[in-house]
This record gives sequence, structure tokens and C-alpha cells, in this order.
Amino acid sequence: MKPYPSFSRPQRGMALITAILIAALVSSLAFALSARERLWLTLVGNRSDLSAAQSIALSAVDLARLTLRDDMRNNQVDHLLEAWTVPVPPINVEEGQAAGRLAEAQGKFNLYNLQSGGQVSQTGLATLQRLLASRNMPTEWSDKMAQAMLQQVTLWQKSLIQNNKTRQSISKVFPVANLSEMAELCGIEPKRLAELDSLITILPEATSINVNFAPPEVLMAATPGLSLKDAENLVGRRTTAYFKSSQEFINALPDKLRTTARSAGFTVESSYFFSEAEAWYGRAHLRLRALLYRQRGRMPEIVWVRRE
Repeated sequence: MKPYPSFSRPQRGMALITAILIAALVSSLAFALSARERLWLTLVGNRSDLSAAQSIALSAVDLARLTLRDDMRNNQVDHLLEAWTVPVPPINVEEGQAAGRLAEAQGKFNLYNLQSGGQVSQTGLATLQRLLASRNMPTEWSDKMAQAMLQQVTLWQKSLIQNNKTRQSISKVFPVANLSEMAELCGIEPKRLAELDSLITILPEATSINVNFAPPEVLMAATPGLSLKDAENLVGRRTTAYFKSSQEFINALPDKLRTTARSAGFTVESSYFFSEAEAWYGRAHLRLRALLYRQRGRMPEIVWVRRE
């Protein structure tokens, strides 16, 4: 019988190295699998936190809708002295936090007013030109924005007809929702147009200007012949005594403007509001911005809601 062959030292060395490499490979695989598992658990946890934060933020938007509904039941005048204008600081809700604020939307000039009846509105165009001039911005931007708005409204109305829908049967969703989109359509630098964020907005239908919220520049632009100083005096007056009607605002204008100002262009009761909600849950921090449409006798409607 032949003796069992023995390994030489080089062979024993190779076997040891191979065993070490296999052990290192197994250890690396185990570490990689463990890291992937931790990553997966983190992703699942983040998604769960984000979902919970979104639910909290949407609940805050619904609370804003209830607030606006109750406000309309109690009075027909919207002004800066009302309780709903005060922002809500972060408060504990469930296992997270929520904060929010309501902002009136008709105190700004609505770019939808740049068109009317399938053509450019000269009244709206002149208002925007005065508004741009008050900020030392090119007045020719008004023509670009008017043409862009007219084009978008025309396309939108054609789409409704093709889909056999009426203006009243669907949510008031409009293709251009913010100034960034308008800047893209007009070839204007978004940062420049964003400087007018406190003065102009885009709503899905023509609206009157709420004189209890409008900045001096907007009042001046919407009232031909009104100086910025007189507009500032009107704004200063409403901090203690808000306007109870559009006619009361007209009566407060300088004598030479009372007969020429159009009360139809002004209002003291708003239909559109922005709800800004912020929520924290676990590792998630979420901000939502929603446009709300309110009409008497009905729960305010969410026109659109977007993450910010």
C-alpha cells in the first residue's frame, strides 16, 4: 500500500492564502448585505416619515378650508384684522409638528386679467405697465405676458371644448400656475419676474382687486391718476379702519378720481386664498402650498396643491 501523499510547504501556504481570501470575501459580502439592509430600512423609514408628514400637511390644508368656510359664514368682508391672517406657529400633532398660514390672493394684480373675450384687455395691459414702471422694470414685458396669457387661455378653452367639458364642471385648474412658468413662456429671466411676486399673481379666472390687502403699488396701478403717496395713505388708513365696500374705497380716493374710478375693478370679499402648510415627522420636513377657491354656501375647493 502506498503511503498517503503529504502536501509540500508551498502547497500548504497556497491553501492557507485561499482560505483567508475566501473568509475575507464572505466577510465583505456579509458587510455589503448588512449595509444594503440598513440602507433599505432607512429608505423605508424615510418614506414612512414623508408619508406621515404629507398627511399632516394635507390635514393643515383641510383645516384652512374649514377656517375660510366659517369666516364666510360670519362676515362678507375680508381684511387684515381678521384672525385667520395670523400665521400658526409649529404645534405638536400626533407624533410630529405642523405649522401654516393663510394668505389672501386677490390683493395682487391677476395676470389672467390681461385678456378678455379672446383678445388683450387694454385696461389690464395699462395696469401692468404702471405696475412695472413703479419697480423700474421694462414696460414691454406687459405685451409679452399679455400675449402669453391670451395664448394659454385660448388653448385651455379649446381643450375644454374638445373634451366636452364646461368651465363650471371641472376644478378651476389653469395651465400657468406661477411666475416661473410665465417667465419661461415670455423669455424673461425668472429671477427678475420673481421680484414682482408681492405684486402680481396668476389665478384661473379674472378677479377684482381686494382693496383691504392690495399693496400701494397695486392700488396705484389699478387706479389711473392715483399717486403712490395717496395710495400709501389709503393703505395706512385701513390698518385701523378697513374698507367695508368697494364704494367706500372709491369715496376715499382724491376728489378728482372718484368719478373716473371703476368700483367693479375692486372688491372687499375674496374668493381665492393660498394655504401654506409645513409639517415635521421623524426625519421628514415637508412644505405644501395650495390654492383654495371659496364660494358662498360651499366648502372651499382645492384648485391645486404643490410641494415646495
